[in-house]
Amino acid sequence: MDRMRIRWRGRWRLRRAATALVALTLLPVAVLVGSAHARAGALPPLAPWLHTDSLQPQDIDLPVAEALKRSEASNLFAPFGWDGQIVSGPFVEFDYSPATGEIVGYFAVNGTSTTLLVNKIRVADFSPTSTPLVSGPTFVASGSGVSLVVHDEPMALLEIRSQGQARTVVLRFPTGTTEMQVVYATDWPRSSLAFTVGATHGRLILGRGSLTVNGTTATAQLETEDYLALRAVPGFVEHASERTAVLEAFASGRLAAEYDLIAMSNGGWLENSAQYQIGLTATSSHVEFSRATVTFGVMEPRAGLVLLAFDPQTMPADPRHRLVVTESGVDVPEAANPVESLYSLPGSSSHASFTRLAMNATVLVVYLSDLSATPLQVESIALPTSGLDWPTELAMVAAAFVVSVAAAVMFRRPHE
Repeated sequence: MDRMRIRWRGRWRLRRAATALVALTLLPVAVLVGSAHARAGALPPLAPWLHTDSLQPQDIDLPVAEALKRSEASNLFAPFGWDGQIVSGPFVEFDYSPATGEIVGYFAVNGTSTTLLVNKIRVADFSPTSTPLVSGPTFVASGSGVSLVVHDEPMALLEIRSQGQARTVVLRFPTGTTEMQVVYATDWPRSSLAFTVGATHGRLILGRGSLTVNGTTATAQLETEDYLALRAVPGFVEHASERTAVLEAFASGRLAAEYDLIAMSNGGWLENSAQYQIGLTATSSHVEFSRATVTFGVMEPRAGLVLLAFDPQTMPADPRHRLVVTESGVDVPEAANPVESLYSLPGSSSHASFTRLAMNATVLVVYLSDLSATPLQVESIALPTSGLDWPTELAMVAAAFVVSVAAAVMFRRPHE
């Protein structure tokens, strides 16, 4: 009997030790589950800053693919593909001739929906100086004294810049294109062209040269160091009213620059940007999760609008977060009317302001009374949570239950 009692007590001690070990193992897990839910509204961890060009290819393939997936899902931009003739992306598609620099069939795309924006775009006397380069969301072709950049984004941005000499660009729009009216101005841009193709409407702007229309053919005479750009709001695009306001700001010269910014998990970021005014450049940019900074360099002080767009993961803007915009460290107030800001003339106010557009991305339009007074910073700050949510409470109850059971087993006296 004594021998059996000794064996039973030995087994009981082993069970008690095992139970205690399980309790000690599960308790931190339960507490961590609870604290993870309690931090659900907190800022995501800031990624360490690393320039992507300092990383090895194997280090950036997956982060780039994941970031591009978020960008396309947010309708910001997507990568191009090119087989030597057809340039295609989720938002833009066209045929390109490397020998002549001619674009044929410039389409806006959305899934199976397509809209022909321009039949043909030809730069006179184009002489290629390098092989066209496809880099993420941009297609870049260079010729003698001219460069052409196409962006794979929902408004089908196309840019042509003359470099060192005057150039002529001819655009042939589809038959049936209407409302082709040229508007002239004394400031930048000197001329713009409105056009409508079915349910799609677009704008063509020319910085300093002359723009003429004959039927459905537009001819742009670019001066030295001039700028020509085309954008459109396809009939199938989402958030058409907001994009139309962006288009009007672009056409009138109010929109100075635009940046689509996607943070990557390895600490870098993806960027699709454009500057719509001569003499305006981004001297630096820095993007990480929940924080971004853009610094401009301008030849002379000027007012203007800057559009900053992020996917929701890069810059959360849900009810649990507060967006803070600062210019040179000073808070920029939020405007009451989102779309009205895009129609306000630069210089109409001496105070900076920003507004958020109703899109499925975090899209901010910032008015700056002086573009040289940057850096411009955007930050998403988590709001404090009130009380514990049900997953947290459940996790804490589970933790208490595990500890109680463990204590009962550990301190129970063995039956004689």
